[in-house]
Amino acid sequence: MKNLIITILLACQFIVGCKSKNDKNTAELSQTSSEILFQVKTTDEDYLEIFEDGIIPWISIKDPQPEIDYLIDKDEIVISKTNAILIIDYPLENSVEVKIVSNNPDGFTRKELAQKISAEYNRIYKEEEESAKTKTTPLEQRQGLINRNKTDGKYGIWGHDIDDLDLSAIILSKMANGELKLELIVES
Repeated sequence: MKNLIITILLACQFIVGCKSKNDKNTAELSQTSSEILFQVKTTDEDYLEIFEDGIIPWISIKDPQPEIDYLIDKDEIVISKTNAILIIDYPLENSVEVKIVSNNPDGFTRKELAQKISAEYNRIYKEEEESAKTKTTPLEQRQGLINRNKTDGKYGIWGHDIDDLDLSAIILSKMANGELKLELIVES
């Protein structure tokens, strides 16, 4: 029963938490698409009550570094090209596509992807705060539902602070022109 409740809660979180504005990109897709998972092994008693198999199905976006050593298959090359387009659309009103380049001539590892995605999200949240007239309400001043207020900066971030965001997977799509696009599955 406990597993069923946890599964239902995770499914609801996934459905509510993930918003994609990439419908326009589906026309560009070729036949190649795959998924890269980000799973972290844990021995923490609190997490083991929820994740009985000891595997957390995501990694922190704000600061993945403390979890990197426990990231399953962190050094596996998961993208054999050295560049890709990262699509960041959650929780952004104005999505952004960012070219990322691997430091490894063999391609991207899970570890490098987690670090590059974290760096881009941290940059975006910083630029949003700098460019917004409506600033983020501090957590201790929020009433009722404590979600982040929408700000009116460059990206229009809404709903979640960066601390709330975790990366569970990437949908890797090879476009008709050969370009690789990475759509993030972000939990909140």
